[in-house]
Formats: sequence, C-alpha cells, structure tokens
Amino acid sequence: MNHLRRLALIVLVLAAGCPKRAQIAPPLQDAQEAIDQATGDLEARRYRQAEDRFTFIIFNFPGSRQASDAQYYLAEAYFRSADYIQAQSEFDFYLRSFPNGRFQEEATYKLAVSYLKSAPGHVRDQARALKARQVIEEFLDAYPDSPLRSQAEQLRGDVDERLALKEFDAARIYYISGEYKSALVYYDYVLETYPTARWPGPERYRLGVCLLETADSAKARVVFGEIVSGDYAPAVKKLARTRLSRLH
Repeated sequence: MNHLRRLALIVLVLAAGCPKRAQIAPPLQDAQEAIDQATGDLEARRYRQAEDRFTFIIFNFPGSRQASDAQYYLAEAYFRSADYIQAQSEFDFYLRSFPNGRFQEEATYKLAVSYLKSAPGHVRDQARALKARQVIEEFLDAYPDSPLRSQAEQLRGDVDERLALKEFDAARIYYISGEYKSALVYYDYVLETYPTARWPGPERYRLGVCLLETADSAKARVVFGEIVSGDYAPAVKKLARTRLSRLH
C-alpha cells in the first residue's frame, strides 16, 4: 500500500467529515469492536477480509491505540499470507509511524524475516538480504532479553548463509581450476564477513584443501577435524578423514 497516499487519504477523509467512509463502513460501534472483529478474521485466516477491516480502523480511528494495533495486524495479515514484500512495507510503516507502539519488538523481528523471505535467489541482487541482516542486528542490540532472541540468532545465521552462497560460487570456480590461493580469498571473506553462516559440508572440505594446498597444514587439520566430528554427510566426513590420516 502506498503510505503517502494512505496519509493523504486520511487527511481528506477527516477534512470531509468522513461522509464517504461512513457509507462503506461496517456497522461497528467503536474502535475496540472493530479491532476485535478484525483480529477474529485474522485468526480465522480470512486474510483479505482482515486486511480490509484493519485498513478501515486505521482510516477511521486515527490516533487511537486500536489504529496503532491495526497497522501492526495489517502487516501481520500480509506476513501470514506469505505476501512478504507487502508485509515488509507495512511493518516498516508501523515502526516509523508508531515508535511507542506495543508491538515494536515483534514488528522489528518480522520486518527482518520479511526482508529475507522476499529476497531473490543468491545469484541476483542481495539488497534485501543485506537489509535483513541490518535489521536483525538492530533487533539483537535493542532487545537483548527478548523471548525471540534464539529465533533472531537463527535468522541471522540464515541471512549469513544466504549471503555466503555467492562467495562460495566464486570460490568453487577457482577451486576447480586449481587456483587454491584465489579460492581461499573468498572463503576467508565468508569467515570474516558472515561468521554465523552455516557452511555446506563440501565447501568446508574445500576450505581445508585450500589451506593444505597453500601450506597451512595446521589450519587444514583443524578444519578436517571439525568435519569429522561435526554434523556433515558421511561422504564428506570420509574425505576429511582420509585427508587427516595423511597429515599425521
């Protein structure tokens, strides 16, 4: 939804005494009744109807707690229906427009999720994934004791994993060509820039080979040992075990 148009429409509706809006409004007595019905639609997964009701509340009860809540729930309706681009827009609008709203914590976390969920594949522009990383870092700083913290840390790992994929693609090309030093540049970049990224087993193994081939056998031994003792596919663990046996 275009937020500038929404704000302009609110001003026009108020200035005109809400005659048009009153004609299309559902027969509700007050803001609380309106929000109760709208959240009922949300919980019943009647998302389109919920969106309409929350929008009505935002337009017709400006300045109320229900209007603030309705903006959050409007974003939530898009979020639950997997319209993550629209959810991102609505969560962002809520955070900027209602800085004292009671759902700031939840909205910040779900804004980060929406950015990541709406990001394209890793071979395309990753501006949304980078924005997700920025928002989740802000969340972790702002809400250190949040009950959502473990989920937020998991999300940060998901974001780093997504951002690391392009670097892994480049490293793999150099690895296959036998240019281990160049491949190592990309692997080191991932280690430094995306420290919470979960590495696929083959990439972790290739990192160990690159270290070994560039005369850093001590670090290579550590990497292979982590693979052998870690949660990796049996085939990758077997390769790492073979490399380790040659290093002893």
